[in-house]
Order: sequence, then C-alpha cells, then structure tokens
Amino acid sequence: MRSIKNLVEYYDELFPITETKKSFFTGFEKEFRSPIHFLSISCGTGLLENFLAKKGHDVTGVENVEELLHAANLRRRSQLMFIRFFQMFITDMTKFLGKAFYNVIYILNSRLMFFRCEKEIQDFFNDAKVLLAPGGKIVLEIFNFEKYGNSKLITLPTRESVRSKLFTEVTTDEVGNKTVNINVENSSEKVLPVLTNHPVYAVTPSEIEKFSETAGFASAEFYADFDGNPFTGNEDFYVVVIK
Repeated sequence: MRSIKNLVEYYDELFPITETKKSFFTGFEKEFRSPIHFLSISCGTGLLENFLAKKGHDVTGVENVEELLHAANLRRRSQLMFIRFFQMFITDMTKFLGKAFYNVIYILNSRLMFFRCEKEIQDFFNDAKVLLAPGGKIVLEIFNFEKYGNSKLITLPTRESVRSKLFTEVTTDEVGNKTVNINVENSSEKVLPVLTNHPVYAVTPSEIEKFSETAGFASAEFYADFDGNPFTGNEDFYVVVIK
C-alpha cells in the first residue's frame, strides 16, 4: 500500500539539502564546463534540483511518484531557469532523454533500494552509461544494509524535523525477500502510513562495483558522507561516485 500524500507536506524538512550536499554538487563546477547537465533520478520534490538550476546549471528531474512530482513542478516558478521535471519510469529513460548529454546522474536518499531486483539496477547502470557524456559520473547515496548482516528486522535511523518524524523498517521473510514499512508522524503527533510492505532490494557495495564494471565504468569510489570521508563499512549510509 502506498500513501505518499501523507509525506509530501513534510518531505523537504525530512530530506533537507544540507550545505555539505550543496557544496558537493557545486564542486562539479571545477570538473565540467558550465552549465553542468544534471539528471536527478527519483528527484522527490525537486529541492536540490532548483538549487542547482538557480546556480545556472541545466537540470532534469525524473520521478515516478505523482504526488512528489506535482510538488516539484509547483516549486518551478521561474521560466528562465533551465529545469524540467518528468513523470517517468527509470526503464524509459533512454527512450525520451538525450543520449551522451548528462555530466552527472544521481540518486539520493536511498531511493536506489526501491528498484525491485538486480536486473533493474544493472539496467539502470547500462542506461546511465548511454545517457552520460564522456567523462560523466554517477552519484549514489545508499543505506548500508551490510552493516546489519542477516538481521530479519532493520530499523533505519529516524528522520526528524520540528514538525514531523519518519520511521522506516525493513523486514526479511523466510526466503530472503525484503519489504519496507514507512510511517510519518505529523505535526499533530499522529502516525500515518507512507509505504506498507513495499518490496525493496538491499544492494551492497560489492554489487555496486559489479554493476558499474559490467556497464563499462572504470571505477566506483566509496565515501562515508558528502564531505568525502573514508567509508569504513560501519556507517548507516554511504556515498558512491562512479566514473
């Protein structure tokens, strides 16, 4: 069951764009000629995308959740910015988006785990290779499932803001299939469902290396955060830069 509407009002405050994250993405200005062509997969409400567009970059956001996409389009008030949002399944990217066009393709907030299987993730890497311009990069922010080993129940760190809290639990059944339950506590302290028993895929760092190599990328660099600190394997989340 999906009730994303219960989350939309609080999405930006629960998934804020930190100064560190802003600095990380504007840091690509040292590597690529402006305007940088960014492609955001599962862009949510488009908060980071609008920041990058205001910096003068060309930004495309793709989102398959209608409620989040609507919020992203409401934010896009200036027609002078090079920014657009599309409701699109990841499998359709190479049909409608420009090939060899993007400098940076990114998926944040662990949205990669909502891909349903290995094949879907491998197809994403293959398609990203087609969409990236020469020298382009993929950036991923991923929950570190390996930290929890074979635990049947994993509780992700609670996200909190002044008005709300987000609770996320991943359970594993007897045959190894994983599902996620996400609930949001609103400003009235009422807990509402966002996702119930929704399938997820617990991708690991070693799989990321395999997928990227198979797609023809040269390297995958792992970091503990957007500051570039070394990834030790004990972090709840990690950042990968693939090139």
